[in-house]
Amino acid sequence: YLAACEMNESFSEYILYEPTLRILTARGFTVHCESPCPGFSREGPGDVKKLDFVATGNNAHFAIEMKWARTSRLNVEPDIEKLKRFRSANPGALGFLCVFGKKSSLHQLLLRPGGLRERGAAVYAEFGVTRYGCRTYEITDG
Repeated sequence: YLAACEMNESFSEYILYEPTLRILTARGFTVHCESPCPGFSREGPGDVKKLDFVATGNNAHFAIEMKWARTSRLNVEPDIEKLKRFRSANPGALGFLCVFGKKSSLHQLLLRPGGLRERGAAVYAEFGVTRYGCRTYEITDG
């Protein structure tokens, strides 16, 4: 819809919050958005580090960080650090990094930090000239 309205410049991880929340709750998860991330001390004024989503249900507990890739180079180190601290504070929990963006950026995406493994194949929506997609990664102990 936004692409059809020529609103591509407004694309960011934040436009993905509502559909992600709807999908997770429809699948029976209890979801908290912008949940404080454990393991970070607050140093002065400003926001505490937050996780985009924390979900519980269906015998699972996990956190998700969302990123919008405008290029094939993407700094995900802060997101990975938050997910690792979440997992450390919640034994048995999982952490996922979901990267969205144009197919051209995602197809060439190279994430350097260790401790990630891609889950499944990339998914792309190709509607004429509009080609966007998602790649999902799981935080590992490595």
